[in-house]
This record gives sequence, structure tokens and C-alpha cells, in this order.
Amino acid sequence: MNKKDRPKISIYIAMSIDGFIAKKNHDTDWLNCVGGYDTDYGFKKYLSNVDTIILGRKTYDVAVKAYNTKKWPYTGEKLIVLSNTLKQVIDEAELYAGDISILINQLHSKKSKHIWIDGAETINQFLRLNIIDEMIISIIPILLGSGIELFNINKELPCKFISSQNYSSGLVQVKYQINK
Repeated sequence: MNKKDRPKISIYIAMSIDGFIAKKNHDTDWLNCVGGYDTDYGFKKYLSNVDTIILGRKTYDVAVKAYNTKKWPYTGEKLIVLSNTLKQVIDEAELYAGDISILINQLHSKKSKHIWIDGAETINQFLRLNIIDEMIISIIPILLGSGIELFNINKELPCKFISSQNYSSGLVQVKYQINK
């Protein structure tokens, strides 16, 4: 799939120094060591340029649980949940089971410009297809030792360093472009 034939696809995610995005039980309480979900680190600005969000099922489950008592945070963007097992999702989302390339082509034809994807399995599916353009990774100053690892693609993908920013909390945010 040619870049001209699809929207920009990017990752914005936090991981531990040792490469995990969550504990084995999907818990992300360790993010609290840098302020948790209440500290922005540029996410609102990033999200203001996104028109479509694609979540994997497990990430969707965690998000629904986290926001069950609060207002769903992603109200201005199209929200798609990838799942072969779910039968329904919240009203603000739509369910998709099928070929990712077909989904991306459909979104392109509907004038989507920038897609944020989230969830380890989803990110790795997109990386294996080599259709991610940019990664913004916030490295949290903690070693988890085990958990859900961010990358598991079994191939090399050269990346170009774009920028980095460090924060007084110890968080370091790096931005890479994936070379095609």
C-alpha cells in the first residue's frame, strides 16, 4: 500500500524502559510515576491532528473499563475497534473484523487524513504490513521486568530519528519516522 493511497498512520504510546506497555494483567498503574493519564506530555496536541483512532480489542477493553465512570475521552474522532470476537462496542465506536488493508482503503476513500493506532497486537499488525509512518514513544523511567511488550514483529524496520524531549518527571519522548 503506497503512502499516497492512504492516510498518515502513527503511534503515540508509553512504554517502560524495558519495552513493556502494560503489566501481564493489562494494568498501567505504573504510569502514575510520571503523573498518569492526567499529565499530558503533548497528547492533546497530537490528538488534535488525528481524525481516526483504531484500537485493538484488549486496549479497547482497558479503555472502556478506565472510562466507565467518566466521559469517553475520544469524542471528536472516528473510533474503530478491531476484533474478531466482540459482538458490540460502545455507541461512540464501530467494530471492524477483516483485512486491515481494506479498512485503510475505506478510511482513505472517506477522506481520513491521520490515523492513531493503539494496542500492542494492533501496532505489530500494522508494523508487519509496513504501513506505520511515525512513532511517538514516551519512555517511562521504570523497569517492569515482564508484561505486554510493545514490539514483536520478527523483522527489521529502519527508522529515522526525528526528535526527542525529556521532562523533569524522567519521561523521555522520542519521535521516529519509519523508513519505507
